Amino acid sequence: MFKSAVLCVALAGTTASSVWLWHQWRNERDANLQLLARLETRQQRFKTAPPPPLASIPALPAPPVSPTNAKLPAETAVPDWRPDFRDGQRRLLANPEYRKSLRDRQRLEIEYAYRDLPRLLNLSADQTNRLFDLMAEQAVAMVELQSGWPATQVNGKSLPTMTAELRKQNDAERGELLGERNLQELKEFSASLESRNEVEALRAELARTAEPMREDQFDSLLAVVHGENQRADQELKARAGNETILVPGFTSSGPASVEVATAANRRIVDSAAMLLTPSQLSTVKDFYRRQRVQMETQRDLDRFRVEAISRKP
Repeated sequence: MFKSAVLCVALAGTTASSVWLWHQWRNERDANLQLLARLETRQQRFKTAPPPPLASIPALPAPPVSPTNAKLPAETAVPDWRPDFRDGQRRLLANPEYRKSLRDRQRLEIEYAYRDLPRLLNLSADQTNRLFDLMAEQAVAMVELQSGWPATQVNGKSLPTMTAELRKQNDAERGELLGERNLQELKEFSASLESRNEVEALRAELARTAEPMREDQFDSLLAVVHGENQRADQELKARAGNETILVPGFTSSGPASVEVATAANRRIVDSAAMLLTPSQLSTVKDFYRRQRVQMETQRDLDRFRVEAISRKP
């Protein structure tokens, strides 16, 4: 969700800034996947050839389908918006030293982002290390697939399809290590990472006051924030057709994104009134006031940048 893009300011000066970089990469990756899929859909819409068979996979990401049971769409006709960037990434990933540094960086960020996971899953130190090592390797493999496109294409499959298949493979490898129950817990924890970072930022704000956030307040507020973030994500997906398609490298920050996020923040503040003291609530209100201003200014800055890039000389 777009409002996560402003948390880096709230977390400035803390180690959570590394998680911000990781989420920025994830957001850009997902935005690029959606852009490619939408471009593919638009191209197919104007073709004069007969419509594809009913067994074809839709352009938007969907649950993985066995290649033997469906005809997967080719993506070779989709224009490569960043050929120079992709070529550079391919060369870098071919360098063992760069690959090791990237893997180590991913490992460090995963270790921080998932620092509470071992306690929740009751993992031993050895299990934790093996899990984080595996997740770091998988992250590098995902970067390699997406940065290397279209050279990494197999059997005419689209990038969203291959990404979904790689994620399914990742889940299988994690499940082998953790077991099915803990794998589901890991998925739920991953889904709440954005909300956890948001509540961590609130806790950091309150830590500088006379009334720090208690652990029970953290858990209750996390449930509220995560619920509102999920609701906002669904609203954004429903309204995605009204958003401007940005060139790769920009996270969507159109008017709808800011409007939905601001409304979600208002609901969070309303619910927080029942969980926090008046003094704590005042700090939370100021936190979301600053976040609203950051989102609005980022929306305007992104609009100016896109207009500048799109403007002919």
